[in-house]
Amino acid sequence: MPTAHHKFGLPPIDFVWGEDLLRFDQTWYDQVEETTRHERHLLTKTRKELEPAALDGRVLLAVHFKMDKCGGSDMMNVAGGIVLWDLERDPRGVMWYELGTFFVEPYWRFEQTHLAIGDTLYQTLLDLHRDKNILGTTTNVSAIKTGMRHGMQMVNFSSLPITIHRATCICPIEKTGTDNNMHCPLKDAQCRARVTTETWERLGRPARITYP
Repeated sequence: MPTAHHKFGLPPIDFVWGEDLLRFDQTWYDQVEETTRHERHLLTKTRKELEPAALDGRVLLAVHFKMDKCGGSDMMNVAGGIVLWDLERDPRGVMWYELGTFFVEPYWRFEQTHLAIGDTLYQTLLDLHRDKNILGTTTNVSAIKTGMRHGMQMVNFSSLPITIHRATCICPIEKTGTDNNMHCPLKDAQCRARVTTETWERLGRPARITYP
């Protein structure tokens, strides 16, 4: 399991994962859940879903520590986060993972702080897991552009292995307008599929899509 001992950060922000994350005040689970319930681009995630990924070192948080009433600094406020979720195995039996739950709280966004929290979250998670096949799908323009700044390659959904294509397209009918997500009208339009450069190479370098 990868670990870090606050070896880097964007003061007053630290980035924690693995054992360091598990060691802290467990209220981070509630903080992340609360964010996912109110951010329209995110699916709601509870502790039940977050904990297995955290135990495997696949949850990375940007955190701000503040003084508690006793003068300590262990009170952790989550400023942003990103998670690598289990997705599905491809027809060759290789496991794929999906980037998700990517957010920076409004108070901590670049426009307010000039801190590159979102970019640091993205790049750090990718650096930690370059051996994995990683996919990202989203309708969030900001998240799309952040990923592409860090080497994500945009491809057609049809370029993905069929089991991966099916596994990632799970949005509700209220969002897609169809009960057959293989024919979702948002794909390759509002919703974009991106894979890491390493994953793109392992896919056989399918055609890349330019993005405005």
